[in-house]
Amino acid sequence: MPALPELAALQQQPTDHHRAQLLSLALAARAGADAGFAAALEAWHRQAQLIAPGTATGNASTYISGGTQGNVVTTRDVFGGIQLGQPVVPPTGPAAEDRP
Repeated sequence: MPALPELAALQQQPTDHHRAQLLSLALAARAGADAGFAAALEAWHRQAQLIAPGTATGNASTYISGGTQGNVVTTRDVFGGIQLGQPVVPPTGPAAEDRP
């Protein structure tokens, strides 16, 4: 069955993104050649999204050009906060213009 070698390879190293991409390509090729498999794969995908809604498809992209940039964050789904660096603490004591 097509995609079985790719599935086995990913099972050996489940965090390997390259192996995951190869499995994705093999599944897409099989779905393109087999309408019944395509329908079953789509049904499985819908069920998986109900179980793990953070896995929805979509893209996030950023294009930055010219000059120096500060912190740049590109994200899609965020569940919780984002903090870059240390929180800013207001100065205490005399104002800066009052200091020698």
